[in-house]
Amino acid sequence: MNHPLQLGVLGALGRMGKRVCALASKDPRFHLAALIHRENFAQIPWSGLDVVIDFSSPKGSLSILKKAALEKVPVVIGVTGFSSDQISQIKVVSRKIPVFLASNFSPGIFWMKRLVSEISRALPRYDMSILEVHHKAKKDAPSGTAKDIAQLLDGKAKIHSLRVGDIVGEHTVVLAGPFERLEITHRAHSRDVFALGALEAAFWLKRQCPGLYGMEDLFRKNAKA
Repeated sequence: MNHPLQLGVLGALGRMGKRVCALASKDPRFHLAALIHRENFAQIPWSGLDVVIDFSSPKGSLSILKKAALEKVPVVIGVTGFSSDQISQIKVVSRKIPVFLASNFSPGIFWMKRLVSEISRALPRYDMSILEVHHKAKKDAPSGTAKDIAQLLDGKAKIHSLRVGDIVGEHTVVLAGPFERLEITHRAHSRDVFALGALEAAFWLKRQCPGLYGMEDLFRKNAKA
């Protein structure tokens, strides 16, 4: 690429937005063209943007998507807590522009899900449970990642949520059978793992056709590259 992508970051003053901006400022593939707070969406310079990363809120995401569709700007969404109706609205917009939706941008979580899915099929009679722990300021519970894992387990696992301290994010899947217990745990040490994943998604998404994409698409396409 001869010129860096002109990047807009929504929710730029939030925990994740700050880390995305910090990493993007050191990455030659990107130029921070617009840092947008929740209150000033109307000031977005759409004509100069190549891609947007959104870590704002469900309501903010839907507002931005409608405008992005008109301006033909791809959007990476890292927001969680969407209702089923809001997900349907995102799917409608993705028919017009590339949209990347992920509850978690961590490579480790991606492979954790793969492992959990395979092991749960091999041990169908084991009791299953999910424990997720995040910082006390996180608004949604259970986490989007925990919900994704629960879907892989076909609703067989109950989710337990804790909101304490300043924990970035921990997810543990427990499978318990006769005389033994298997635990699969992922711990995020820094929000940078999510921020870096969002940037990789943005760089990849810019080259895609309209559609709704996720981490599975990113890993599959990169494996073929």
